[in-house]
This record gives sequence, C-alpha cells and structure tokens, in this order.
Amino acid sequence: MEKRYKIFDKIYQINTTDSYEGHILHEELNVYPKADTDDTTDIIINYLDKLDNKTPVLQNPSIHLYFSQSFKLELNNASIEFHFEKNKLKSIDFCIKQGSVLRATANKWLSYQFSNRKESIGFIFHELVLIPSAFFFPDLTVVHASAIDDNGVILFGGTGGVGKTSLELELCYKQGKSFFADDIVIINNKGVAFPNLAFPKIYAYNLVNNEQVKKRMFANAGILDKIHWYSRKMINPAIVRRRVNPVKLYDHVAHHPKKIKTFYILVKDGTVKTVTMDKISTGEAARLNKLVLETEYNIIYKHLLWDEFNSIVNKKDARMSYPDLIHKIETNFLQALTNIETFIIKIPLNIGHQDYLKQVSEILNK
Repeated sequence: MEKRYKIFDKIYQINTTDSYEGHILHEELNVYPKADTDDTTDIIINYLDKLDNKTPVLQNPSIHLYFSQSFKLELNNASIEFHFEKNKLKSIDFCIKQGSVLRATANKWLSYQFSNRKESIGFIFHELVLIPSAFFFPDLTVVHASAIDDNGVILFGGTGGVGKTSLELELCYKQGKSFFADDIVIINNKGVAFPNLAFPKIYAYNLVNNEQVKKRMFANAGILDKIHWYSRKMINPAIVRRRVNPVKLYDHVAHHPKKIKTFYILVKDGTVKTVTMDKISTGEAARLNKLVLETEYNIIYKHLLWDEFNSIVNKKDARMSYPDLIHKIETNFLQALTNIETFIIKIPLNIGHQDYLKQVSEILNK
C-alpha cells in the first residue's frame, strides 16, 4: 500500500505491506493532509515484514550496523535502516520484531497501553522513524513540547512528567483552544510550527476531574481493556496510559502550519510556593530545549555518534556529525524565536493537580 502525506511541510511517501500493521499505520496517518499528485516526494518510508539480513561494513557496537550508504538500528522492538544519497537522507526502512503469541499476549497485559508490538506500529513509526527523520532536514528543528493553536502556536516545553499534556487538555477542553501537538513539535528556522498529529498519550492522572476525556477515551473500549486500565490505575496512575486519536479526543485539531506565538518552559521547582512565571532569553530557551532533547532522544543521538565513529574508521564523512546536529538545532531554534517572547514557569513540587492547572491557566490568561 502506497500513500503520500504532507507532514512537517515535507512530502512523505509511506509504503506498507498489505497487512494488519500496514492498515493500522495508514489509519493513524489519515489525520495528516494528503499530498497533491504533482508534489515531489521528499522522503520514502517503507514498512516491511523484515529487513534484509546483509553483512555490515562495520558493526560498532553490536546494535549499530554501518553500511556504505546506510546505517541500521537494532532495537528491542524494531529494526530501522536510514538510507542516504550523498549524505542526504532519502528513505527509511523499518520492521517490527515479533515474538511468540504467548509473549505478545503477556507483553500486552504488562504494557502501559494494553497493546502489543503490532498494535503499537503508530507509536513506533512516530517516535523512532518520523521524528528522527526531521533531524536530517536542514531547515527543521525538533522541540520537546506540547502545543496548542490560539491564533498562533503556543509551545509548552520541559522534561517528561512536568504537566505538558495536562495543560494541553485543560486549554483545549476548558478554553476551546485547538490541539496542535503532544510531546514533540517540529518547527522551521522561520518561526513556523508544523502539527505533529501523533496520537496523544493520556495517563490516568491526566483524567482527574475530567469525565469528558475519559468518556471519549473509552467510548469503544472492550472489557479487558477497561480491566487493564483500572487495575493498573489502582497501583499507580502513572503506569497506565492510552494513545488516542486526536480527532476523536479534541473538538478542534490544527492541520496546517502556524507561526509560533509564545514559548513557555515548565519546570518543577522546590523553591517556590505558588506557580510563578519569569521571562528568559531566547538563548536560554534554545539551550534548555537542546538539553531536554539530548535526554529524550538519546537513542537516536547515540546512533548518530556511532555512525560518525564508524564513518571515521571507514575513512568517510559522517552522514551528520553530532556537533553539526547540535549547532543546527540551536541555530534554527534561535532564528525561529526571533521577536518571540520566551518564559519559564516554575511549579511547586507538591502542588495538587487541579491547583497546578488553575494557577498556570490564570498566569497564561493575564
């Protein structure tokens, strides 16, 4: 199955096998605009049953396979190969590693999401294929943030678990803002943000006093799905989540690029008693985003470093050197934030969930 989508202002041709996984992936990608027939393809992504078992030129370390025109990641749940032409990314092949039926069933019950690897193809595609592809486009930068559209894109950056998704839900449900992205946003160096319509990951703690979200999440859930959710929620509301189609979750979803309006960074801070907000420089904001990305996307960063290592051994230029990547991220981000205000919002460590939402909303609405 071949379909073409416009994602991050690039034309992605997505080829899949005629399979259960292929149908799931295209169902998820239907939230993105279709490409026009005369648009030139920027990159091809192929979902395959398995990748070629060819001998690498170098293999340092064992999970990184170096070839003259590609490199392959051997991960626990997937194999992913990035193909280049004159050091420009041209295509990505990926497959999902499958275990036994018994193990798949066990993993489904043990997972955060009540899904096995086949059913998680959309998650694997966005996290390990689509977003990493953006690192290789010279004009694009990855931002670790949730985002809403309010006559311009408002970005909420920060580390995982700081409250970005909860704030996104609050602003979309209670104040009628449009969903733009959950967790990762792609921007260009001209200050334009592109919707990332990967299914938002909603945890049990995000549903506190939010029956409307819960109702939409479980509208078509089976009894086993609900048992999994409530049993894990009783143990810890942070160890159970669901990926939800944003079109079904939100009344308003942005499908087109928008200029960035404001960038906020959320942090937990033990020195404050109430939520506070202070203006910071764009340089500080760029560095903070760079540091968060280095931890959140360390899998991809490590493989870029290993590709550079193996390229040197093979007396070739690296497809993308680590210093070049860091420079691109910071430079593009600084250019994108020209004339855009950036703030840091400090959140008390032990603040209640509802107090957090109330106080941050009040600050944002001033």
